[in-house]
Amino acid sequence: MVARRRYLVLALWAAVLAVAGILYPVLESRLGAPDYTVRNSESAKTQSLLTEHFWDLGAEQDVVVFRSATHTVASPEYRRVVERIIETVKNGSGVTEVESPYADGRGEQISADRRVALAVLGMRGTEAQRAFVAARLQDRIERQSAGTGVEAYLTGPSPLTNDLSDIELRDQRTAENIGIPLALVVLLFALGALAAALLPILVALSSVLLCSALLVPLAFPLHLDRFVTVVATVIGIGVGIDYALFVVSRFREELAARTPFGKRASREAIDTSIGLALRTSGRTVITSGLIVIVALGSMLVINGHIFMEIALATSLVVACCLLTSLVLLPAMLAVLGDRVNFGALPRRMRPPDISGNGTAAVGLWGRWAAFVLRHPVLTGLPALALLILASLPLTSIKLGIDWGLAALSETRSGKGQQIVTQSFTAGAVGPVQVTTCKPRPIAAPELDRVASLTATLARHPHVESVTSVTSELDRAFGGHTEAHLRRAAAVPEARRELNRIVDLDRGGRCTYLSIILNQAVDSPEASALVRDLRDQHAPDAFRGTGAEVHVGGLTAQYVDLSDETSSKLPLVIAIVLGLSFVYLLLVFRSVLIPLKAVVLNILATTAALGLTVFVFQFSHGDWLLGFTSVGTLQAYLPVALFALLFGLSMDYEVFLVSRIQEEYERSGDNDRAVVVALSHTARQITAAAAIMAAVFGSLLLADVLELKQFAFGLAVAVVIDATIVRMLLVPAAMGIAKRANWWIPDFLNRLLPAANWARETESIPAEERTTHV
Repeated sequence: MVARRRYLVLALWAAVLAVAGILYPVLESRLGAPDYTVRNSESAKTQSLLTEHFWDLGAEQDVVVFRSATHTVASPEYRRVVERIIETVKNGSGVTEVESPYADGRGEQISADRRVALAVLGMRGTEAQRAFVAARLQDRIERQSAGTGVEAYLTGPSPLTNDLSDIELRDQRTAENIGIPLALVVLLFALGALAAALLPILVALSSVLLCSALLVPLAFPLHLDRFVTVVATVIGIGVGIDYALFVVSRFREELAARTPFGKRASREAIDTSIGLALRTSGRTVITSGLIVIVALGSMLVINGHIFMEIALATSLVVACCLLTSLVLLPAMLAVLGDRVNFGALPRRMRPPDISGNGTAAVGLWGRWAAFVLRHPVLTGLPALALLILASLPLTSIKLGIDWGLAALSETRSGKGQQIVTQSFTAGAVGPVQVTTCKPRPIAAPELDRVASLTATLARHPHVESVTSVTSELDRAFGGHTEAHLRRAAAVPEARRELNRIVDLDRGGRCTYLSIILNQAVDSPEASALVRDLRDQHAPDAFRGTGAEVHVGGLTAQYVDLSDETSSKLPLVIAIVLGLSFVYLLLVFRSVLIPLKAVVLNILATTAALGLTVFVFQFSHGDWLLGFTSVGTLQAYLPVALFALLFGLSMDYEVFLVSRIQEEYERSGDNDRAVVVALSHTARQITAAAAIMAAVFGSLLLADVLELKQFAFGLAVAVVIDATIVRMLLVPAAMGIAKRANWWIPDFLNRLLPAANWARETESIPAEERTTHV
């Protein structure tokens, strides 16, 4: 039907893509910072309590950093700049309060050399709202400090992630500018003609553009961040090119078999070839795409918001790749017909089966397949050992969160963070937060417990300072008894200050402790302190009081994400493996084929993850890839990579095994089917892997460490899968199993619904083909 209505289909697609192009800037404007929140976690509960009981603190605390090489904080010029900017910040919507370094008792906000000062502000609202407010304030602060002799920068969670988002956008553009031309070169040599090579590029770009339009309505109720869209874009380009490559290759093969040499292809031959390409490679693409979507959807069982974003965006872009490959691409093929071979390379540069020099079982790949089938153990065992060896570093994996500060050194927020670290402490921007709440107002026993916890934490080697109700009472009134608290509450100015750490105006039932560390918020030392607080210090301090104690803050959020990831990883793996096995069982009507596919894909995936640990955690190759190891992988990386890699690995498995099954249905000879199938698909699989590696590998030039980790894992995985697994282990395993590859118990065969697509092909037998341009 698509072939008959080709011009209507193309017109409709042109309209859809035009609308998508118009909507793209809308999506760009809605993208924000990554949200590492884990639903119902300790850190999420802490944030909720702070928002409810300590409204003035805001949802996050940021800092305006002032520095001058020519003035000190005591100079009138310095003070005028600070007060003018503070007034501007105070008047901005979304800001709860601003603590001036010139206020009484704020000496800790001035550096020892008296050239750096901090103004602390709270921001309320959602992640997206805070990101917008931070961007607006950053611009105003820069304008008001220009030419004054006093530098001023806004830094903190939202400003830093805003700048990180801009860098990720730049990295995405760089990857596209490198990856797409490289993909075109590979396609040109793989397909032998310019027109054929351009089609997969057009399909991939159309898929990404369509996906961006579909994300627009989701970006309003949901929080989407730049990192997720970068990953979705790269996945869309790689997968879209792969799927289109498989369909275009099969179409040209079928069309060449139905067109006499030197003649133009008839309309009947074109339409028939499109139909057969869709019933064979098209259905293979559907099978592969659905498995990828299932694998990605498994991440929805994890409570982390970022996993929902990754699952949603990447599943959607894969679905768009399926749609464009099965609707837009056939329409373009129907219009082009045999003009798909326009811009053909010189004959000596074309692939053998395109120039008509090969037969079903002749050529390099056919001879290689025959060799592997004759020596399955000799070829299979070393390949298996290599994958196991590559997987070993995975046993030592350490998870954490890298805030990306190394990539932010030249940004405004990054400069502010560097000044804070140099003049104060690395943890000043992201304090650890402890809340305690009881059914009744705070009294002497609770004050004693707070004082005890404050003293314990103050002695900790990684703690710079602790602010609590007792520390503030001790500083202002010389004690922290219940009488001191009542006395402070009776003084309006003191009450206002105390309301930041005791909810006096809301019943006085909750207290807040702010713990500034001398370590970076994303450091292992900070994470260890959060765990100690939760497991030992806080429970010991409030045991038997009935107080509800929660530990939160940025570091705690990272710890919760890491714990959630680790605890749900087995469930994700079980879902992916189970559903993939059942689906492949249904498609191939075989027990051994899906079992082999699952086992080999696990090996390929774990090998890729193991090499990622070896490079990024153990710091091998940092000089080559341009990064400094933080000693961990991003907390969400193993789960996200497992889902992505397992799904993508199925591309080549399904494509190869579908062709093997197709040939086996014709001949009944397992070894011949493997040789013929590998002869016809190895070039496409190799080209597809080279394209994926080029697209993913281009992100290795990114400045952001998490993008490098993602890119490396994806690129290595497709190379391993297309070479070691598909060209060695699959034919070796199928050569050993012989006819058992296709065995299925009779009772199971009767129970399963008919879904064996390979049997529906009407393709010309391989031995009768004469391929040519």
